[in-house]
Amino acid sequence: MKYINGIFTLFVGFAVLGQERTSVRSFAFPQVEATLETEAVVSYDDAADDICIWENPNDATASIVVATDKKYGLITYNLQGKKLHQYPVGRPNNVALFLPNNMLKNDLPLICASNRTRETITFAFLNPDGTLTHIQDIKVPLKEVYGITTYLGEQPYIIISTKRGKVWQYQVGLKENKAQIALVRKLKFGKTVEGLVVDPTNKKLYVAEEERGLWQLNALPWQAAEKTMILKVDKDKLKADFEGLALRENKDGSGWIVMSVQGSNAYAFIDRVTLELVTIIQIKDGVVDGVQETDGLEVSSLKTPTFPNGLLIVQDGENGNKPQNFKYVNWTHIQTHLIP
Repeated sequence: MKYINGIFTLFVGFAVLGQERTSVRSFAFPQVEATLETEAVVSYDDAADDICIWENPNDATASIVVATDKKYGLITYNLQGKKLHQYPVGRPNNVALFLPNNMLKNDLPLICASNRTRETITFAFLNPDGTLTHIQDIKVPLKEVYGITTYLGEQPYIIISTKRGKVWQYQVGLKENKAQIALVRKLKFGKTVEGLVVDPTNKKLYVAEEERGLWQLNALPWQAAEKTMILKVDKDKLKADFEGLALRENKDGSGWIVMSVQGSNAYAFIDRVTLELVTIIQIKDGVVDGVQETDGLEVSSLKTPTFPNGLLIVQDGENGNKPQNFKYVNWTHIQTHLIP
């Protein structure tokens, strides 16, 4: 489209819902245990929310987890759950990243987070030691920014959502380590949207509308959206709210869309090829306590001695008398429930 192509020439070199917490606990689902947990976030009450994972290409054991404390800022952790650094950048809700790539010309992972303090997208570069540099905010004309994800397609994109169901897509560029954005698409949903993830191979965007269901759309902004509901909220196993989304993409083309089903204290695993619901899993008490009321989650296929087939990281809504934290789940334990 001429409109979008015109916008592209601008570049050089390149939300917490006020919801009641429930205590629904169903033991009809398969159960797995978390392997370990992170140190707690800074703030008390409903504070921890979302994570993204940078897989260190030189040493997988040195990979970094970036998390949000939505009353404080950004926190980085190692794969042992130890807190590395923390940055009081406001009220970031969800976080995602761009890996180094030729289009952005970034040598370090570029972190982006939806920040409700001044309705901005917060950007920062992530160093291998877990420190963040070149932190900046770009204001967006949205209220109650909420979910966020990245998509490195024909161009680098950020997709951001709001509590009121708006989903806007921006093209991203860098100039002298400063991010620039331009709006390329607006989408609208009837209810709150937080969970977002893109399947880059299939060029599909998945949107979790909290009280209705999981949608599939075309990820490229110049294509018709073609919104399709692939999984509906119900009053049995898939209780509202649908929250965090992540994608596990395997080299052979298989994989899973993983979604937090907060109302059921569980996680739905959807085949990324057939879009069929494969299983629903809960995380029970074990070496560390179980998990309730997850908001954000992320998956990784990195391989380490502790996580030989990758891991799932989830936010834990209850952590005793401590602030909330995040649980690391060995994917090998999950895999047994995904095999027919």
